[in-house]
Amino acid sequence: MRISTARPDIDGFRAFAARVEKHDGVEAYGEASYRDVAEDRPARYLAIYDDGLVGLACMGREGSELAVHPDHRGQGLGRQLVEHVSQTVSPMRLWSHGNLPAAAALAASTGLVGVRELLQLSRRLDDAVRPADRDDVSLRSFKEADAAALVAANARAFADHPEQGAMTVADIPARGGEITVAEAGGEIVGFYWLQRDPAELYVLGVDPSWQGKGLGGWLTAHCLADLADGGAEHVALYVEGDNTPARATYERAGFTVARTDVQYELG
Repeated sequence: MRISTARPDIDGFRAFAARVEKHDGVEAYGEASYRDVAEDRPARYLAIYDDGLVGLACMGREGSELAVHPDHRGQGLGRQLVEHVSQTVSPMRLWSHGNLPAAAALAASTGLVGVRELLQLSRRLDDAVRPADRDDVSLRSFKEADAAALVAANARAFADHPEQGAMTVADIPARGGEITVAEAGGEIVGFYWLQRDPAELYVLGVDPSWQGKGLGGWLTAHCLADLADGGAEHVALYVEGDNTPARATYERAGFTVARTDVQYELG
């Protein structure tokens, strides 16, 4: 086998990631890793090759992710990747999507401790209903001229979130999707960002000064109606496991937990 720290070829990476996801039933790499490889963003790698990729660790600004090809498991490659990540980045933040039993066992055997949970929630859209208008807030589509104001509103809404709160103007077009902003007095006080394929409530943000006024639930209902009008049958979203107010909002909107992703660090 050959080991490389160079960025892998994007086509090889996608084929490897697809093979892992098909076998495990859950993706091994999230949006950040795909962007790191495709856009050559600052990141570090450890790639293990045989006839193509058989193991890969991606270490980017939003954490690290790794996987081993299903046909090459049980050979110590996962441990090798974990040990390399632990020696390369500090603090070590390693994501386990779905936290499958084999991943949890590897984490325990290498001294990793779960420090963060990201929940995937989902619901059907056959009963989505668009809410009535509000007198204090109006909705409109995002415009390019809104970019700086949206980034500022996002930073306020996600001040305690390690990834989303760091969004920049350049991230907006790179992430794609459709954004709707909520305005009051000419200021952006909230927004929702949806993806169509697959249907996802990608981000929903509410200015801290507007929290507790029902704006989050109102925006959620509009997002669900938008997706249903577009023909989607199901929708998913991600929320921090310890974000009790957001979880309550989404649970009231009919979402239930579909899976749990765990971020590990060295104990």
